[in-house]
Amino acid sequence: MSMGSVLSAVSALAAISFDNEVRGLLTVLLGSAILMGSVWLIISTNTGFRLGSLIAISAIFGWTAMMALLWALYGIGLQGARPTWEVQAIHIGNPSVSDNEANPPPEILDDLPNPVVCATLGDQDCLPKAIQIVRVRGNSTQKAELDSVDAGAIRTDLTVFNDDLEEDDPRKLLTASSEEAPECEFETSPNGTSVKEEQLECEVQRLAEEQRIRNEDLTLSELKGVHPDLIEDAESKGWLELGDWNLQTTQAAGEAITAASDYLAEADLGFGATDEQSNTFVVLDAYQQGGKPKRLNNGVWERVSNKVITSTMPRHPTNYTVVQVQRSEYHPPVAGQAPPPAEIDPDEPVISVLLRRNLGRFRLPGILVAIGSGLLFLVSLLMLHTRDLEVRRRLEGEGAAP
Repeated sequence: MSMGSVLSAVSALAAISFDNEVRGLLTVLLGSAILMGSVWLIISTNTGFRLGSLIAISAIFGWTAMMALLWALYGIGLQGARPTWEVQAIHIGNPSVSDNEANPPPEILDDLPNPVVCATLGDQDCLPKAIQIVRVRGNSTQKAELDSVDAGAIRTDLTVFNDDLEEDDPRKLLTASSEEAPECEFETSPNGTSVKEEQLECEVQRLAEEQRIRNEDLTLSELKGVHPDLIEDAESKGWLELGDWNLQTTQAAGEAITAASDYLAEADLGFGATDEQSNTFVVLDAYQQGGKPKRLNNGVWERVSNKVITSTMPRHPTNYTVVQVQRSEYHPPVAGQAPPPAEIDPDEPVISVLLRRNLGRFRLPGILVAIGSGLLFLVSLLMLHTRDLEVRRRLEGEGAAP
């Protein structure tokens, strides 16, 4: 071997040490060869090369079958595609109106409620507003939580927070020695108050207005997440007609909302544009239909029966989710302040995004490896059994010879 060949081999090995994939592959192959090869060597020295090899191969396939079975049961190891939400259609406007020739909605959206907000409760041609349900059917605690703006509490919290900040902190409000306060779009304190008090009052009114906007723009999905009894009450009184659809909470539809938001950012609807005044939207409500039946309660019988029913279904029923969004009004950012809450633009139409659940093939690789290894394990056992029968036949034949 020439010196050039030796240097080339050394260079190749040096390069491999910096490649994580190649180094990992070689590590696995070397470890497997040492672990399995040592066992094969011991068995072969005691039983012979052919029988030892057959026993070692049977043991390897049996081990891989059990390992792959654990992969499939626990969702670990070799994994396939994970479940995802796939966008099927986008409809702009009222999805319950099927005579729109320019933008016909999918047939599955025919029984969705009209996303236009009702002026009063009980109108069957529109959707009730969540804050109206709270005001009509909510108790004192629910109203205080969702339909109140406590300026006094805001002022107290803001004062404590401001007093704890250092003088050079950009979040700190004007000090008492300041001579001029920035412009305030709200009505501030009467004349005679200090600049600091005026600035504090302006900030209190701004935060109170943001809280009022959040209260007014409360969605039905958000309301169901905190007080599902109010949604059930609205459905029982006929204020909320959903047909075959189920209202989902914002938390339960989080993955679908993320998929719909990503799709809208890439779709040609203006949400992905660089113009900051037209690329924002507010997520309204989410509705679900199909899929395996959900538990009605957490009782023992309900949990057992639901588990049995869903486990014996030969196929998964198609699961649909509709996420509705609406463009928000643009408010220019103010230096030193947090971005204001997104406020729905009532002049913009509601956009309904229809998504279908793709269950993927998350456990399929593990199942296939388990089946394949199990079949090879059975074949190797059959070969061992056939060999034992042949050895017994020959031994019996030699014993019967004269």
